[in-house]
Amino acid sequence: MLTKENFQCDRYCGQCCKKLTIRVSKADIERIRKLGYKEEDFLERDLLYRNKFVLKRDKNKCVFIKKSKDGKYLCRIYKNRPKTCQQYPFFGNKNKVGSCLPNKMYPSAFVSFSSKRE
Repeated sequence: MLTKENFQCDRYCGQCCKKLTIRVSKADIERIRKLGYKEEDFLERDLLYRNKFVLKRDKNKCVFIKKSKDGKYLCRIYKNRPKTCQQYPFFGNKNKVGSCLPNKMYPSAFVSFSSKRE
């Protein structure tokens, strides 16, 4: 089991930044704006809640993530990343998780649909 005390991301998979859509708060948006980013470059409306915003995605990943030459994924706004990203993978009262991989944490959200027809 992974706990808040022993969890250490190795940053080689980047799955959280590739698979999850991150809803951002007004405080998150303001922190990112203060870094010099324009809202239209990093925000889009949440499809489920039109009055909320999420981080924009580019080529199926967060706009702020990039892969370095050594294969690690780096967040360009790491010190100012949204609260959701700071807490990942320990949300709410969760102090233990079996995996930090999004498809293991939320299997019903990652359903594969077969293209076969019967």
